[in-house]
Amino acid sequence: MIIATHDGSFHADEAVACAVLTTVFEHAPIIRTRDETEMEKADLIIDVSGLNDERHFDHHSPDFTLARDNGVRYATAGLMWLHYGHGYMRKIRDNYRLNDTPDQVLERAFERIDREIMIAVDLNDNGQLNYYLDDLVHPEPGEGKRVFDELNIFYQNEPSIPYLVAMMNLPNISADGQNKAFFYTVKMLRAFIQNAAVNAIYTEMGIAKVLEAYDGGEILIMHDRLPWSSAIREHFELFDKCLLAVYPDRKRGWRVQALPLSRSERFKNKITAPKSWCGLNFEELDAVSGLKDAIFVHRSGFTGGTLTYEEALHMARLWIEKGDRHFA
Repeated sequence: MIIATHDGSFHADEAVACAVLTTVFEHAPIIRTRDETEMEKADLIIDVSGLNDERHFDHHSPDFTLARDNGVRYATAGLMWLHYGHGYMRKIRDNYRLNDTPDQVLERAFERIDREIMIAVDLNDNGQLNYYLDDLVHPEPGEGKRVFDELNIFYQNEPSIPYLVAMMNLPNISADGQNKAFFYTVKMLRAFIQNAAVNAIYTEMGIAKVLEAYDGGEILIMHDRLPWSSAIREHFELFDKCLLAVYPDRKRGWRVQALPLSRSERFKNKITAPKSWCGLNFEELDAVSGLKDAIFVHRSGFTGGTLTYEEALHMARLWIEKGDRHFA
């Protein structure tokens, strides 16, 4: 497999596309040229040529209108993900020995990469970002807070890849230097997207476990470290009654943590720990709260920890009884 794209200044969409393609087709050489004769030596010609068929993929051509259901048009990054992303995810599953990953989890991971990486790159390259956000929120007079919330949710997953790739283009550089910068950028992006894909698989498997663990009550109890915050953001309505999460701490003991007030207001809590607990540690916290084996409560009151699972549940129940509730 030989891949061709344009030379000169490079952009996030074809650099990301090349990172994807050279993972699916390992060791595939990339030709950077605008010479049609050289270009046509390739098996796959992307982001250049003005043609669209089984070999040519150029979203700049006037007759190219392919868009996602949400209205975001495909640029080269998303287009190559659409055509080769499923094969990419299968390759990641095999290379990282994740063979027990169900196909439906792999599909959701594929969609996550498109949603969290490819869409942002495509929006930037198409110059569609402002129009997309305007269509997303439909701002009306007096609706500032809703606009802010929707923008906040959108930008939580904005990876700024276009900016980083743009900075890899140095001014007054030779053609050879530009090629070296391009290939270095593709190598960097290849490592980033591979890790993002692994994380997407683990996140989707973890979200399924969180949804299975939740019983619909005020406390979400997990006996493994799981991506519970992602599960809550993406299924917020399911956790309407839930106030606190209890889960194993990374270092030692157990954590109790308040759920966010809304999908956008991640740093505001549904319920803050009692004020008298905030900022206290160990024996001092035990004395004030009536707990045993408490480790700490953060001074802002969003999270706390204990040495044992039983005491974490005790902390959570007292927290719900005595804490300060907030409303969206």
